[in-house]
Amino acid sequence: MNQTSRIHNTTQFGHPGWISRLWAVGVGIAVIIAMAWTMVQLVQASAEQGVEPKKPVSADPAEPMGKSGDEITESDIELVQGPALVVPEEIVAMFQQRKQDLDRREKAVRTAEGQLAILKAEVEQILTKVEAVEKRRLEQEKAVLVQQASQGKRPGDIRAQQLAQLAKMYESMPAEEAAARIERMADRKALEILRLVKTKSAGAILAQVKVERAAKLTEELLATP
Repeated sequence: MNQTSRIHNTTQFGHPGWISRLWAVGVGIAVIIAMAWTMVQLVQASAEQGVEPKKPVSADPAEPMGKSGDEITESDIELVQGPALVVPEEIVAMFQQRKQDLDRREKAVRTAEGQLAILKAEVEQILTKVEAVEKRRLEQEKAVLVQQASQGKRPGDIRAQQLAQLAKMYESMPAEEAAARIERMADRKALEILRLVKTKSAGAILAQVKVERAAKLTEELLATP
């Protein structure tokens, strides 16, 4: 039960925790990008302020008034293009480290999800087996209770049930056949049957019994409640 609770807690709270951490990392990256952009702008502004204004062309006849396309130097190209965008190596390394951390965390999340899916499948299999065992146990207990109930009947109840069935048999017989059987029985058994059958059936049976035996059985029926 404790293992199932831990699994349930992991399923309920583990995944949202990773999402919160990833969200925090994303916010941190956004802040770092904003700071990096600000630093780049500051570096560019400093570079622009450090560029000296171009000197006017001298009127010295020794210097040419202009330069042909083939004579343009690299310094002239740099002045035209402006300062290059320089990103500090620390920021680049920081971004790379963040990316590696995110990759590792994403891999860890995927691994944890895979392990959780495997564990969930194993728990479901265990629960299925437990339910099957519990079902068989209940069926066995039910069968035992039924058997005990059938075996736990008192002898008196069984005897009464047998006499009731016997009385129904005599009621369904013709009166002559029932009387012939009564005459061959002992008085005690004959009285038990006559007490169990209906009054009309008992009278019809006694009418077919010999007079002396019928009178004796009638007296015993009246004497014994």
